[in-house]
Amino acid sequence: MEVKHEIRIRFQNRVETINCLDGSNLLDLLHQHGYSVYSPCGGKGRCGKCIVRVRGEAGSLTDPERRHLTRSQIEDGFRLACQVRASGTFEIDLSSADQLVILSEGTETPFKPDPRIRQRQIRLEQPSIDKQHDYWHRIRELGFKAATPRALQRLGTLAQKQDLVVTYSGSRILDIDELTSGTASRAAYGIAVDVGTTTVVLYLLDLTNGFQVGAHAFANPQSRYGADVITRIDYTLSRAGGAEDLKNSLLEALNQGVRELAGKNGLDPGRIYHAVFAGNTVMLHMLLGVNAASIANAPYVPIFTDGLEFSADELGLKIHPDGIVELLPCVSGYVGADIIADLLVADFESDSWRLLVDIGTNGEIILGNKERVFACSAAAGPAFEGANITFGMSGVPGAIAAYRIEDNGEVSWQTISSQEPRGICGSGLVDIIAALYSRGFVSPSGAFREDAPLEQYQGQRAYRVVPGKEIFLTQKDVREYQLAAGAIAAGIKVLIGEAGISEADIDRFYLAGGFGSYINPESASVLGLIPKSLLAKVVKLGNGAGAGARQYLLDRGAKARADELKQKITYVELSARKDFQKHFMEAMLFPE
Repeated sequence: MEVKHEIRIRFQNRVETINCLDGSNLLDLLHQHGYSVYSPCGGKGRCGKCIVRVRGEAGSLTDPERRHLTRSQIEDGFRLACQVRASGTFEIDLSSADQLVILSEGTETPFKPDPRIRQRQIRLEQPSIDKQHDYWHRIRELGFKAATPRALQRLGTLAQKQDLVVTYSGSRILDIDELTSGTASRAAYGIAVDVGTTTVVLYLLDLTNGFQVGAHAFANPQSRYGADVITRIDYTLSRAGGAEDLKNSLLEALNQGVRELAGKNGLDPGRIYHAVFAGNTVMLHMLLGVNAASIANAPYVPIFTDGLEFSADELGLKIHPDGIVELLPCVSGYVGADIIADLLVADFESDSWRLLVDIGTNGEIILGNKERVFACSAAAGPAFEGANITFGMSGVPGAIAAYRIEDNGEVSWQTISSQEPRGICGSGLVDIIAALYSRGFVSPSGAFREDAPLEQYQGQRAYRVVPGKEIFLTQKDVREYQLAAGAIAAGIKVLIGEAGISEADIDRFYLAGGFGSYINPESASVLGLIPKSLLAKVVKLGNGAGAGARQYLLDRGAKARADELKQKITYVELSARKDFQKHFMEAMLFPE
């Protein structure tokens, strides 16, 4: 006989009760019922980040919990969700679930809107005994060549009306409306979507004038299957239907985002006729439910890299069913459409050399000018997103994002949303290590010096980041940073060598993405992540992927420019290069 247990879940202002079988994994249960719990390692017990508060019969602590949780967390009833198996009735409190602070703004390049979706007022000559041409024939005489079945169905309900508005792409009609009194047209909208590994941002734009109506951001729900793309690919290989799980979780969140964005702005989602997606290559595969395993293994070849087009109905995106869905082109398995989008708003049409770095789980690096463009991807790992850092966390309220050690030894810090410090996000990690190195507490090799003000934390020497708080930086954390930053710095060196230039030839250094926007360039320069000679040339691009996707949506010419960029870029695979290994070992040392 199956034994069942009752679990109560408190989240914000509601309580939900679910039943589960004896031995059910808590993290799996929460994900199955739509609760997003940060679990970078995909529930394997390695990261110690899926922390929830449990009351009741939740079994004994496991070794991973003893290793990752502090004494005060254990005393307050916190557990790792991936380690708890149902053995009785208990309650989960998710009321203080982290909400990511997501970067949505990016550099805008001035351009005149020229969208693919257009609207036109037409006057439909009414038939007579002498002129019995069908209604569609009368519309075709105005220059249109095709119409969707739904558009013809709409025409059937409006055939007695003379003044109409057609919404069309090229010479194909997508929708037909009556021109109501005093209204020039019924508006047509589009959405530009930046699908990041960690976060997703949707931008709603009025296609008739190019204005941004609103934006909506949320944490990528696929994070429940792992913080990085490789862990998510592993999930698809280990679970039957895994690729479909990832697709459905993202699509459900996208559709919810569309509903919220449309609702806030008082419009019907059916008035959205065009959707454009930028994202890394794996994310775009997972958006379509395409197995991305070939990207994870040498020679790292994706299923597709070209820009693709579908109807919204085919994808399952809840905008107008005949709306056009476009994916920007990718370059390779690890240089995706998000980088093409970055390049649409960065200025690489110059005789001078430009460098662009988008730092995340993978660091994409682009070096080029109007004649030549080189690209590579350095596997930085999830250190910059907090996954492998002892007290690391994403960009959520309470994460230390900036840090200083004053001349008198006093420390100061800033947290996201100015809340009590709870952990360290990527920009804070760089600041803390740079401060310790500048004060001489860390050697060029990255080792803590003997005279550093250290304490013991779980059997290892560690630096207490905030006085009176259990937030530490360990020697392991410094090593994790060195591995991540070393890969980025080495990738930059390889591309400079490939182009046959020197650092002095680069006149602009773009930092893109959330981490690139929040990082302190001076701290990054102290540690060698940014070459000192390029510090004065840094330009923060913001969410360049989102800005590029918006441009692609509003400007028909952007498609040709994106395809041209894809063809122009020479991809450099770092994994097989001896010079990368040489530069990597050198970059592991902090500059003297």
